[in-house]
Amino acid sequence: MRIWIKFAKQDLMCYLSHLDLMRTWQRAIRRAALPLVYSQGFNPHPKIAFASALPVGVASTAEYADISFAKGIGAAEMEKLQDALPAGLPVLCWRPVPEGIPPLMSLVRAAAWSVPLPDDVQQIEARVEELLGAASLPVRRQGKKGEKTVDLRPALLRLAVDRPGRRLTMLLLAGADGGAKPREVLELLALPGDGLQRDEILLAAGAYLQAPMAVLLKGKEVSFNAEKDYYQLRQ
Repeated sequence: MRIWIKFAKQDLMCYLSHLDLMRTWQRAIRRAALPLVYSQGFNPHPKIAFASALPVGVASTAEYADISFAKGIGAAEMEKLQDALPAGLPVLCWRPVPEGIPPLMSLVRAAAWSVPLPDDVQQIEARVEELLGAASLPVRRQGKKGEKTVDLRPALLRLAVDRPGRRLTMLLLAGADGGAKPREVLELLALPGDGLQRDEILLAAGAYLQAPMAVLLKGKEVSFNAEKDYYQLRQ
């Protein structure tokens, strides 16, 4: 049985590396006595993967694990798994997934982020308007082949100041085909990254972006659910 699990990464767990997070989940699954499905071949490994790596030190309320179990999983099994996980990795919800659906990480198209703001909100709002009005936002990025210039503007889907919550919210494209890193946007705004948090991950569903727990899944297809929150991409 394949399932997607949404969980948070909080407190000391924020400082786990991606590899350590994988090991933590594997240990918890063993403690909960839940049998995993393993890959075939000379070096079998458990079929467990995460949607998108999170920078070390960053909190999240929207981490996702894509796991294949060798038996059916219900509420009782998920309770055992939660009890086996350390504090700071609470399971928020989960859903069964058809085996034909592509790997979750291959479907990720964008992520929502937020960060607390200092007192001078009005000045930050002016900077946000300036960024949104720019035709391009070139930044230098270090890659395997050296430095290159990347334009962040096409990847900046939404940028807004939440005055009541005193937070900056960002919706940024992600992925190898042209994405933006939240800290790059914060640098353009001359803001520190303290308190940065990932609030959601969004999947490609046709001309829309939607959270993994909201999209419709059938056979091999991931489709848009009009009854849930979504973001429509520009045509």
